[in-house]
Amino acid sequence: MIDHERKFIFIHIPKTGGNSVKKILGIKGHEHKPFALYSKNHPDYFSFAFTRNPWDRLVSAFHYIKRGGINEYDQRMCDKYIGGISFTEFVLKYQKKMPPVTHFCFQWKFLDGDVDFVGKCENLQQDFNIVCDKIGIPHQKLPYKNKSKHKHYTEYYDDETRQIVAEKYTKDIEYFGYKFGE
Repeated sequence: MIDHERKFIFIHIPKTGGNSVKKILGIKGHEHKPFALYSKNHPDYFSFAFTRNPWDRLVSAFHYIKRGGINEYDQRMCDKYIGGISFTEFVLKYQKKMPPVTHFCFQWKFLDGDVDFVGKCENLQQDFNIVCDKIGIPHQKLPYKNKSKHKHYTEYYDDETRQIVAEKYTKDIEYFGYKFGE
């Protein structure tokens, strides 16, 4: 998402706190597009994104979709993939290939290129303050938007499912320095 007035590009990766960021920045819409689609036309704009621990993000996306949090087309597609199954069954069923919905996409694919700042959902307010400094706006408290209700993500995994996600999201884990339980 581009703000030409403040000259920034915000890459909104699903389930990383992006709706809270958009609310404060006054950005409308729900675009989940990779950095490469924006950067070639605006190389001088400040670019930023937020990532999230892949194990946590997958649990959050699963519950968010289960409660009908996405658009109607994606919801119908997801219902056929995850309707009536538990999180464990979901991970076991899709260990080879996740359903083709952006909420399950690899985070690194959104950021392929030289993004100026990549914050973490786990430090969202602190990292958003850095973004505020870069784009020249006062620090503001982020609201909670689209928060899914579920137990702590570590309670959804056993050794097998934890390893499946580690293998599936290896690049995200390595690129952004995530570990299970942190």
